[in-house]
Amino acid sequence: AEKEEEEEADEEAEKEEEEEADEEAEKEEEEEEAEKKAEVPAEKTPAPETPVGTTKVFCNNLAWAIDEEAMKSFFGGGIANIKWIEDRETGRFKGMAVVEFDTADLAAKAVGKSESDLMGRTVYCRLDEKKKETPGGRQAKPKPDGCKKLYCGNLSYQIDDAAIKDFFDPIVLTDIKWVTDRNTGDFKGCGFVEFNDTDDADKAFALQGSALLGRNIRLDWAEERPPKSY
Repeated sequence: AEKEEEEEADEEAEKEEEEEADEEAEKEEEEEEAEKKAEVPAEKTPAPETPVGTTKVFCNNLAWAIDEEAMKSFFGGGIANIKWIEDRETGRFKGMAVVEFDTADLAAKAVGKSESDLMGRTVYCRLDEKKKETPGGRQAKPKPDGCKKLYCGNLSYQIDDAAIKDFFDPIVLTDIKWVTDRNTGDFKGCGFVEFNDTDDADKAFALQGSALLGRNIRLDWAEERPPKSY
C-alpha cells in the first residue's frame, strides 16, 4: 500500500511539474508572437483596449485529434478565434490552445468547464491573463524562501546533461529533469535544475537570458510543492 501511495505521489508531482512547464512554454510562445508583431511598424495608432476583462482562455491537455468543431461543441459557441500552440521547431501540436471568446462573460463560463472530459481527456482551462512585464522582458516569479530549483525554458532540442552542466559551471547541479510529453515522450524544450543551496541558485539565476546552444535561456523560480497526505 505504501508503494502504491508513493507511486501516486510521484505521478502527481510529475503532472504538476509538466503543467507548470506547459504554462511557461505557452507564455514563451505568446511573447515570441508579440515580439514579431512589434517588429512591424503600425500604420495606425491602435485603439486602447477596454479593461473589461480577458476574453481569452488557455486550454491544456487537449487530444491530438482536437479540431475547431470539437472545441465549439464543447464550449457551446461564442468562439471568435482559436490559436493552436505548436512546437516552434517541429511544428507539432503541443496539446494546448488559446481560445478567444466574443465576451469576457463567455470566457469566464468556459473556465467553469475545466477538468471536464473532452475527446477522452481531462481538459484544463484558465483565463489567459498576462502578468505585468518589465522593460527587460517577462517578470520572473518572486523567489520562494530557500528555493534552490530553477525552471529552464527556450532550450535547444540538442540540449543534454553535459551541455546544461557546462552552462552553469562552476555552479554544481544536484539534479536535472527534462520535461517530456506524457504520451509521446517528446522533449518539450524545457526542464528543471536543482542546486546545492539557495545561494548557488541565485548565482545561476543571474545567467538569465544568456546564450545556450544558440538560444537565450529563460529562467524562473520553481516552487517546491509540498507532499500530499493520503
